[in-house]
Amino acid sequence: MSLLRKLLFPLSLLFKFIQEVRNLLYDLNIIANTKFNIPTISVGNLSMGGTGKTPMVEYLLSNLLIKYKIGILSRGYKRKSNGFLKLNEYSDISVVGDEPFIIQKTFPDSNVYVCEDRVTGIKNILKNDELDFIILDDAFQHRKLKTTLNIMLSSFSKPFYNDYIFPVGDLRESRLSYKRANIIIITKCPANLNQNEMNDIKLKINPLEDQKIFFTTILYKDILFGNKSLNINSIINKEILLVTGIAETDSIIRYLNSRSIKFKHLEYSDHHHYSNNDINNILKLSRNSLVLTTKKDYYKLKDNINNLLYLDIETRFLKNEDQFLKEVYKILN
Repeated sequence: MSLLRKLLFPLSLLFKFIQEVRNLLYDLNIIANTKFNIPTISVGNLSMGGTGKTPMVEYLLSNLLIKYKIGILSRGYKRKSNGFLKLNEYSDISVVGDEPFIIQKTFPDSNVYVCEDRVTGIKNILKNDELDFIILDDAFQHRKLKTTLNIMLSSFSKPFYNDYIFPVGDLRESRLSYKRANIIIITKCPANLNQNEMNDIKLKINPLEDQKIFFTTILYKDILFGNKSLNINSIINKEILLVTGIAETDSIIRYLNSRSIKFKHLEYSDHHHYSNNDINNILKLSRNSLVLTTKKDYYKLKDNINNLLYLDIETRFLKNEDQFLKEVYKILN
């Protein structure tokens, strides 16, 4: 922990106090929440980001879109717009936000919406569309809405039980808030995580009797160059500039190192809006290189950089995938 973060400890205590009072008011029903007749699944986390919410939403869609008509409602973090919007094929990533844009591009048959207030968002959705259920992206802290199923994600490299509340750490609220979750998923685990290690993590979480815990890893698929797929081995001897604007880069760096890919890394903050200066800097640094990025950053950079590739990923359960899907189907049937 840095010295600056240690100095901010009093602020962290204040922030924790405010969040705990807020949660208590909701728990005691002093502040009312809203429940809708339509089933709702929240996919969220305790931390500021980097737990893999979008891949998890995509996992749910890839398994459920065949049988159900699904809505996805997101805040649209850092978008250059306000209020309720429904995405379409012409939506701009800066107007609707990174994650909703990516989901709509990946699943064009789904119904993707953005609204800061999830209650207002659902009211607008139900006025206009008939759906079987709604997935709420990043809504664990949105307590105005009472969800049917609460899925909380926590990354393997920075589990919530070892973290601290902001600004000392990266938690949005107290560690004890994990008790609101129906399902806890430890994401971005090593693919070879064994049962003893899983049991050790479960002990540290100390789940409630009715809470279910699952473990997932990130599966890196082929590299994509426009509409073409390339095997990762095809870039082993190439000069690579890795450009990222995401919350957590450990996974992608670990993967590239494991495949003996040599690269220089240009790192930006999560949800970064690339300026002309940024583009010019990337072009300057990549004169003799290929530019490798994430799917989220690809759509922000593709109009300005020709030699641009991106790594596609998906969520893969290490075990008990059927049990997880059974928990989801319970609320839908």
